[in-house]
Amino acid sequence: MNYWLLTTEYPPFHGGGISTYCKITADAMAQKGIRVTVFVPDTAVRSYAIQVENNNLTIVNFNPDYCKHSQILGYTANLSYSFAAIAKRFIADNGVPDFIEAQDYLGIAYYLQQFKLTGLLPLTDTPLIVTLHSPAFVYLEYNRVPTYRFPEFWTCEMEKASIIAADILISPTHFLIEEIQRYLDISTKKVYVIPNPFVPDPIDGPPAFQKNKIVFYGKLSAQKGSFKLLEYFDKLWTDGFSHPLHIIGGTDIVYHPEYKTMQRIVEERYQRYIKKGLLKIEGKISPDKITDAIRDAHVIVVPSIVDNLPYVVLESMARMKPVLTSVQGGQREIIADNETGFLFDHEQENSFSQKLLDILSKPDDQLQQVSRKGYESLNRYHPDVVLAEKLQLLEHLKTQAAAKERYYPFVYQEKFEKKSPPAGKLLSVVIPYFNMGQYIDDCIKSVMASDYPHLEVIIVNDGSTDATSIKKLQDLSNKKGIQVIHQPNKGLADTRNIGARAASGRFLAFLDADDMVSASYYSKAIQLLEIYDNVFFVGCWTQYFENSSVKWPTFTPQPPYLLVHNPVNSSALVYERSAFLKSGLNDKTVDYGLEDYESVVNMVKGGYNGIIIPEVHFYYRVRTNSMIRAIRKEKWLYSYKYIASKHADYYAKFAAPVSHLLNANGPGYTYDNPTIEQVSFTKSKHLRFLYRHAKRLAAKYPFIKKALLAIVYLKPRKN
Repeated sequence: MNYWLLTTEYPPFHGGGISTYCKITADAMAQKGIRVTVFVPDTAVRSYAIQVENNNLTIVNFNPDYCKHSQILGYTANLSYSFAAIAKRFIADNGVPDFIEAQDYLGIAYYLQQFKLTGLLPLTDTPLIVTLHSPAFVYLEYNRVPTYRFPEFWTCEMEKASIIAADILISPTHFLIEEIQRYLDISTKKVYVIPNPFVPDPIDGPPAFQKNKIVFYGKLSAQKGSFKLLEYFDKLWTDGFSHPLHIIGGTDIVYHPEYKTMQRIVEERYQRYIKKGLLKIEGKISPDKITDAIRDAHVIVVPSIVDNLPYVVLESMARMKPVLTSVQGGQREIIADNETGFLFDHEQENSFSQKLLDILSKPDDQLQQVSRKGYESLNRYHPDVVLAEKLQLLEHLKTQAAAKERYYPFVYQEKFEKKSPPAGKLLSVVIPYFNMGQYIDDCIKSVMASDYPHLEVIIVNDGSTDATSIKKLQDLSNKKGIQVIHQPNKGLADTRNIGARAASGRFLAFLDADDMVSASYYSKAIQLLEIYDNVFFVGCWTQYFENSSVKWPTFTPQPPYLLVHNPVNSSALVYERSAFLKSGLNDKTVDYGLEDYESVVNMVKGGYNGIIIPEVHFYYRVRTNSMIRAIRKEKWLYSYKYIASKHADYYAKFAAPVSHLLNANGPGYTYDNPTIEQVSFTKSKHLRFLYRHAKRLAAKYPFIKKALLAIVYLKPRKN
């Protein structure tokens, strides 16, 4: 078996749950004779580097900008695309793997899944497994991070799309499935609960402990229950409790509502207890020092308010330490209360305090008995046990006949009319034309160079007045396969509609007379329209030319983002013509350059969803006198108001997320790219450039992040 594991974290450079899971899983599989390749981003390599750990385990470190899209995609989206790009490279060199597994966190499989779904990679028979660990759309909420602000919003959308597109989902706990279900409907997905593997070190018996030594072992963060824990101790200490709390773990996480590190907040709020020696912040320690740090703990508290299957609980139990943890997480599936550890409930008043005082008052032999049972219960997490269950699942997947999926896995899909039985293969390319004589030859040439053989070209002349342009139409009308329709000037909306109605093809494409397409675009798009019963239009990425050389990465149009900004270049879409005629005809009333945007909203509202091929196939000429450049703010405002009013019922379904997006990022007409932080539209372009690149660098290089934190987050301390 050839197994690929995609992860953002892997030792020795990373600790934490995902890193631990991947290391133990990769080693266990390799020991069973499975060929495992781990792909992990690494800023220290320029392209990629291969490390052969043993005959069955290979580590591929690749640069997070391996795909070279850092100028057009924010860090997380670019990282996901780089995963797809490095996978493409290794498939070309080494063939297709039997299975691919990726984490949910940061949506790293998002573009790889798009490559698979759009046929850019031959992965039809390769199950793509997404293992649920810590989705940002869940965890960021608990840390009070604005999840509708760019780019966090798009990271969350990538995660959701990746989870929905997975062939199967593996979750370490039932809790995490229930938690994700609150944000994303996965009730129809195949979800298997297989715990994360863990290897405890051999131990003779419970170590001696220091009476009443209470240790919080974990990162200081809201999701880990740090604020809750300190509130409990504040009340305990106020009531006369005299024993200190030792905090061991990272303290540099920024709490976004206050723009301060957690350590700074704790020091400011609880300085009086620090001075009294009741609160001891010992900071982050290396993994090899953990045993010594918690060896003499009387009890270890893990007060998470959300968690999947926290390794900190397993690690503590493996050292035969009594653990007091909350029921608000997967840890409630690790511990049996009063048997292998202790559980409290954040939602029950005084639950923590009562449990803690009870533990501290228990005789030593009772605590040792609980600790020993906790240690023995870890056998169910042994890699051999977990891997046997996982291999059984993989074998089941392998023996199942690969059924061709007829439905594209959209996060949002309205009800729609089924496609009519296929009626031929003809593609009608409609070209709106107004005084475009100097550009039309390039446009026609690109269409005729298409490798899709069944097409007709319809040029709709919208009352051209330029003599040269009119003469050019006369020449083109004599060419085979080209039809020219003349009409008085009516505007772009009517021009497109007239062309669509005059067309004969089952498929329909629009192409402005000064733009071009790649030779393979139409064949790729039509193949997808034929494969998926719920895909009614297809788009692609855009390359600007003439007065710009920028690439525009477009995105599958889905609410709520679609309802505040158009994520596709509508003038390059390829449609099922019948669907366009039912739901996509351009509305003349919004003929300010946004009539095609309204068309997309109307189609998605009607269930006629579309997808994007994530590579460049459309070439958009940027002219100094183009129509889109002439749109004033007033026209944008009118158009957006009209579209929202026309589709008020659909907007009402997503009223809350639309409101959140607008509050977090400003007016939709100012949006540029949801994968990049939205900078104030009033700032200069130079300032926007510097700001965005500083943020990217901070995301990639920890030392730059620390420097920015020192400047932005940390204020001078008062004596």
